[in-house]
Amino acid sequence: MSGGVLRELRGQERAGALLDGAFLSGRVPHAYLFAGPSGVGKLSAALAAAASWMCERGGIWCGECRHCRRVMSLQHPDVRLTIPSLGTTQPEDIAALFTARAADGTTPFRLPGNCTVPIDAVREIQGRLALAPFEGRGRVEILVDADKMRQEAANALLKTLEEPPPATLLVLTAVRASAILPTVRSRVQTVRFARLDADAVADVLRERTGMDPAKAAEMAAASDGSVGNALESSAAGDDSRDDALSALGLMYEGDDSAAVEFAAGAAKKYGTASSASLCARIRSFLHDSRRALEGLPPLFSLPGEVLCGGGREAAALDEATRLFAVCETRLRAGVLPQAALTAAMTGAAALLGRKETK
Repeated sequence: MSGGVLRELRGQERAGALLDGAFLSGRVPHAYLFAGPSGVGKLSAALAAAASWMCERGGIWCGECRHCRRVMSLQHPDVRLTIPSLGTTQPEDIAALFTARAADGTTPFRLPGNCTVPIDAVREIQGRLALAPFEGRGRVEILVDADKMRQEAANALLKTLEEPPPATLLVLTAVRASAILPTVRSRVQTVRFARLDADAVADVLRERTGMDPAKAAEMAAASDGSVGNALESSAAGDDSRDDALSALGLMYEGDDSAAVEFAAGAAKKYGTASSASLCARIRSFLHDSRRALEGLPPLFSLPGEVLCGGGREAAALDEATRLFAVCETRLRAGVLPQAALTAAMTGAAALLGRKETK
């Protein structure tokens, strides 16, 4: 193989250039923070950095040596991943997640629920780093969603960052870098990851899943620049489109009780992760209605009554769109789906149930 560290990622040229410079010059910092939206390739980038660190040829990972292959298949004994979990999380749950991710390279590396990184997880990292590596040039620890560290865990990690063991690379990923202690952020090199344009997301969907181009384009348009979001929406199935249209119809009716009933049913049907994808689709449809009011071409093939916004004011559509963006953020942060969806649905129904007055 040839190319840069992030050669298999789309739309992350700036991040790739920073990593290429470090690995080609041999001046790799002891710790990175890969920060950016969910589902844009931060974990894939962390694995690529780990493979480059371990590669037999040095510099940028070759993809052919045994170290590269084992890192990318999540089987290298000196490259370990830590993810947020619950107190009730079972080892087999994490093992199943590893297996799925290694098999398809796209499964989101997260567990359901309001997971955190406890201090015990950081102590396990420290314990591994204190040992000699099994093979390769050292050890790599990848901490996924480091913005979900508890404060005591972050304080414990700070000690490792201040005095890192030799031949050690730590890679933290985070959606909200601001949620990480400033003292931790000051001791890592931050690499920013960007949202992707819709064409790039659609290309990835077609390549990885064989999705029909038209469907890939629609999923990409609703993804908010995230391949992960698009894949979650795809996993939710075609029902999510119909349910999103039903949600808009209930909002236009302005019926609070029907909105609450819909939220309860959707929460039960989709669960936390897929409810976030449903939210994203509703938000995208609202945004398309707003585009139609401005005389812009729609991104989706939606019924006329949805595209014209049912005579609603532009400001009401904008605020309803914002409510579902907040709802999606809350769901991805672990808020119970019924509570998050109920707040968004009833708030939007109050806004959109009133027709524009002349």
